Amino acid sequence: MNRDVASRFRMGSQRVLSTRRRLLATALATAALAASPHAVLAQGDFPNRPIRIVVPYSAGTGSDVIARVIAQSITDKTGKSVIVENREGGGSLIGTQAVAKAAPDGYTILIAANPMVIVPSQSSNPPYHPVNDFAPVAKVAVIPLVLAVSPSLKVKTVKEFVAYARANPGKLNYGSSGPGTISQQEMELFKQAAGLDIPEIPYKSTAQAMTDLIGGTLTVFPVVVPLVSQHVQSGRATAVAVLDQRRSPLLPDVPAITEEPSVQGYSPTPVWYGFVAPAKTPEAVIAALADMIHQAMGVPEVQTKLAAQGAQSLTVSNVQFAADLKSEYEKAGALAKRLGTFK
Repeated sequence: MNRDVASRFRMGSQRVLSTRRRLLATALATAALAASPHAVLAQGDFPNRPIRIVVPYSAGTGSDVIARVIAQSITDKTGKSVIVENREGGGSLIGTQAVAKAAPDGYTILIAANPMVIVPSQSSNPPYHPVNDFAPVAKVAVIPLVLAVSPSLKVKTVKEFVAYARANPGKLNYGSSGPGTISQQEMELFKQAAGLDIPEIPYKSTAQAMTDLIGGTLTVFPVVVPLVSQHVQSGRATAVAVLDQRRSPLLPDVPAITEEPSVQGYSPTPVWYGFVAPAKTPEAVIAALADMIHQAMGVPEVQTKLAAQGAQSLTVSNVQFAADLKSEYEKAGALAKRLGTFK
């Protein structure tokens, strides 16, 4: 065999080997993809079975109403089945943990609200981490709290309320849903910023707290807009401010707390609602879920139903959603340590 023939033989052999290696690599990659639990993504048919939204509260709550309205809209609009499952208990702990441990395939997601962040912030050994154990999907709405006071106080504005509370330390009281709740968190942060001494009275029932506020037994109650709006309109309660950065359509004449210059250093956190999936859910699945949810939120009928609940829609990026979760988790943990409720 002369040199030219030998050279051509070696080049041919190398090409054959290279081709075989490429074919082997392709075969291995295809096999790996087929074995992957997320292989469905390569086929572009997500979802191909029902999606389950877990509500960590009982039926009829704000989270439940929002989840059901959006689930029905997605089903009607896309023909894809979305079901809602209530798994209440442990102050949202049971349902939230169930989703954290679910397969990260997009077929089990959680409708989350403030307790998802506040509950684990109260412990040095939390049952889950609201940022590390979940992937944000879509933050969709807020229902602001109202700083409501008894008409017997004869105050109409935040300025008047702060002045009265400072002149009467320890003589007022406020109702909350107890340690580690959004009503306690917001009132304690407000008190800290304004330098107020207003003792807390925990209630097991929001209805009872509202009854006591109307009757004058309770003087202050931070409560969500839909539960107090009718009492404000009838004069049985006074709303001095909405604890948010914007006014509520249900109480358009009540200013947002950020409109009041008398309280420096207080940044309100309204009751918010959003959807999260287990950590490590593929980005393509997150994007598909987010698209379905945002499209549902844009349906006029959905907007009307949510507005009746006092919910105001919003759209933020998932990067911002994750940052909000982290910030609120840290804020709630710091407050628990200051109040001595951190365990």
